[in-house]
Amino acid sequence: MKNFFVITILIVGAMSILFQPIAFGQDYLIHHTMLILKPLPRTVQQGYSLTFSGTLLTSDDKTPLPDRTIFMQHDSPYVGTRTITSAITDNNGNFAVSWIAKPKGTSTCTYNLFAKFNGDDNDYWSISKQFELNVITSSVKK
Repeated sequence: MKNFFVITILIVGAMSILFQPIAFGQDYLIHHTMLILKPLPRTVQQGYSLTFSGTLLTSDDKTPLPDRTIFMQHDSPYVGTRTITSAITDNNGNFAVSWIAKPKGTSTCTYNLFAKFNGDDNDYWSISKQFELNVITSSVKK
């Protein structure tokens, strides 16, 4: 019986060593992020050149995140989430991209716009505050 316990302890001990996660000598930390989209006008005319701009930072120490793709998107109850344009952050985590306002159909429409970072191996995804934008067609008077 004594040999049984010694063998069991050796087998269990060996299995626990075999099934330990491998760390490769470094800590792996994924940062939470904060995506800030600067406020947008409430209403614009069709054809207006609108600039989306903002900043992507880590949320813990507010470190800028360069070379990350930011997607400008809008939600619609009928077609879901759609990307309308994208931008790459600079060395300070800032982004800016222009978009020509156009209605989704033939009449005045409303976009629920926001910026989204999809995340990567080092940083979690994040979404900015949402802004409502009305695009007035050229045939409609204010």
